[in-house]
Amino acid sequence: MTTPAHITNSLKRLCDLESSSGILASALSETEKQHEVNRLRSVIPSAILGHHDRMLQRGKRSIVPVTDGICSACHLRLPIGHIARLKCSQDLEVCDNCGSFIYFEPSDETPLPVPAKPEKKQRKARELALR
Repeated sequence: MTTPAHITNSLKRLCDLESSSGILASALSETEKQHEVNRLRSVIPSAILGHHDRMLQRGKRSIVPVTDGICSACHLRLPIGHIARLKCSQDLEVCDNCGSFIYFEPSDETPLPVPAKPEKKQRKARELALR
């Protein structure tokens, strides 16, 4: 049985190979590429594969990352509830705007540092100054 994460990774690889983008597509010969495409197509369920083929016919990627809450295909911000569901869900999600399969990709931004609590003496001096 294939897991949703395995299906997502297989779909990403298939999309890269069929669109001839990425390092993997350029590293393989045509025969190897076709063999890998056939192998990946055998792993992905037919309903997902059908959606992938329809997106491919329209010249679009079938699976794209969501970074900072924005779909990489349509460049529109997703609702917060959809993002929360995407972060904790095991299933493949679809963008409500463009119909692409989406997966969560954490942003590269570093979180802001939490300010340190003032020391006891500083707090007490502040409290006295406010009186």
